[in-house]
Amino acid sequence: MRAFVRIASIATATVVVACSGAGGGSNEFPGGTGGAGAAGAGGEAAGGAGGVGGLLADAAPGGNGGGSSDGCSAESRFVYVIDSDNTLYRFDPQVQAPSAFQPIAPMGCHAGEGPNSMAIGRDGFAYVLYGTQDPYSINAYDCAGVFKVDIKTAACAGPSAFQCGSAGFEKFGMGFSTDTAGGTTDALYLSNSLSPQLGRVDLISGQVTAMGVLPGAAEFTGNAKGELWGFFPDQTPPKVLQIDKTNGHTIASFSLGALPDLGFGGYAYAFAFWGGSFYIFYDVEDVDTSTNVWKLDADGSVTKYIPNTGLRIVGAGVSTCAPVEPPK
Repeated sequence: MRAFVRIASIATATVVVACSGAGGGSNEFPGGTGGAGAAGAGGEAAGGAGGVGGLLADAAPGGNGGGSSDGCSAESRFVYVIDSDNTLYRFDPQVQAPSAFQPIAPMGCHAGEGPNSMAIGRDGFAYVLYGTQDPYSINAYDCAGVFKVDIKTAACAGPSAFQCGSAGFEKFGMGFSTDTAGGTTDALYLSNSLSPQLGRVDLISGQVTAMGVLPGAAEFTGNAKGELWGFFPDQTPPKVLQIDKTNGHTIASFSLGALPDLGFGGYAYAFAFWGGSFYIFYDVEDVDTSTNVWKLDADGSVTKYIPNTGLRIVGAGVSTCAPVEPPK
């Protein structure tokens, strides 16, 4: 899951903000990187619009099937997003309308030009990457730090134990995935945007370990099934790929032909898994007036779930406490 704040438009040499995560947060990409590698388990299809569900708070299932024995708080079961104004929102995937986004507060942390990616931990904190994009080079990014934000209040809890720049990970998407299916321990994974590779974070020591090469820059999201998924908007067409956490290889692939390509102007994207489906927060300035929410279901069907949210979402995150099956 990750978010994006601003990117540079090379054609005009003006600064535009975007986010993606993972993430997630937003990334800037130098253009398509070709195919995604291994064949996938999903296909591209046009799906019908989903129905409007009840409040997420009413469902509140556990990340591994329910109950509170997993140590998860009610707040940690939601999806969270950041807009370009650095405000934290709680997102209810069961509400198919702009009202799904409920503002919490402007985030107490701020550095550089703004947030670029976000992940949500089981500890009740958002991990947010801040930095500044060079307006003249998509491959130059000035990292301003990774900060922890309280998801209940949006208050800043200070710098994270791990910081950007470690092992060459200066700008990245990120997301948590459980160590085992149904487990209650997890790890944070990074997608290096400037030189696409997979990284794993030790949140105690702050050390980042490079695990393998990725097919492109991505926003990450994980889940309580021990899976790691990435949204790769620089592919043609954009793709969602399941990633092997040990080496960066592609396990499964969904092609998203319904989504517009990034184009040459500004863009923002973010990514989250909840209740058996993926939610892609996507804004391409050439074609969109604000962020659209796209929903990708397990059968490969793609729906423009919430058009024109009125927000410019630059980051998203969800913890491994979130449900892995649709609420009943």
